[in-house]
Amino acid sequence: MEFLSIIIALIALVFSVYTYRKSVVHERKKATLDAYNRLQNEALDNINLYSSQRIAGIIENPRSEEFKKLGAYIARIEHFCVGVNKEIYDKDTVYELAHGYFDGGLRKRIEPIINRKNINGHDFYENIHKVYAWMDEKTGKDEK
Repeated sequence: MEFLSIIIALIALVFSVYTYRKSVVHERKKATLDAYNRLQNEALDNINLYSSQRIAGIIENPRSEEFKKLGAYIARIEHFCVGVNKEIYDKDTVYELAHGYFDGGLRKRIEPIINRKNINGHDFYENIHKVYAWMDEKTGKDEK
């Protein structure tokens, strides 16, 4: 009888650990969706209003209000990427949400601004670049 109690307790333990882990993964994915939606509203939608040609003109005057506004949007993207790189957000969910846009059209728009801001040799947007590299690597693996 004692042996049966131990087995039941072990089964209960395994079940509770499994349930806890599943709950944590679910919450992390939900937090990722929420953070990406917030990023979309606060930065990405606004950047989408700028064409590459318009951005090229804006970076000629880094003291302009539009340059500062674009810099603030990119800072929000960097903040989100810190969460991705620190695994606060679920990378697979980020990839599903953003692949093709983040590492494609958005990258082409914001890289000239980032390059202008990184003029002194320090990469102030290191986390964005790490996410690009990770997405590029994942895309390469997915295509094989």
